[in-house]
Amino acid sequence: MRSGSSDAREIGYWIHADHIGKGLATESTAALTNVAFVVDGVSRVEIRCDPANVRSAAVPAKLGFTHEATLRRAGIAGDGSARDTMVWTLLVEEFPSSPAAAAELSAFDALGRRLV
Repeated sequence: MRSGSSDAREIGYWIHADHIGKGLATESTAALTNVAFVVDGVSRVEIRCDPANVRSAAVPAKLGFTHEATLRRAGIAGDGSARDTMVWTLLVEEFPSSPAAAAELSAFDALGRRLV
């Protein structure tokens, strides 16, 4: 929960190069978005990514998130240089009509009881 609020969740993802383009990041992000809103009851979900990572930015765009801002020099790249960071958000009132809400989801607790 790097978003800084107990009423929000941040989703991050990384896909191995051998599995890029198979929809895994989109599918798992949709599922996590559902859990955040339906199970955790938060009001906001956030995704941050590097603007140069076009595939990564496509995930929240596909799921109905809003590109809220691009923070200039807000992150550190692997080589130590400053990098920009895109911030994408989805609010609880936007969730029901978003593509993320249409994802099929089954969630269970540690005892195997169905949550969703």
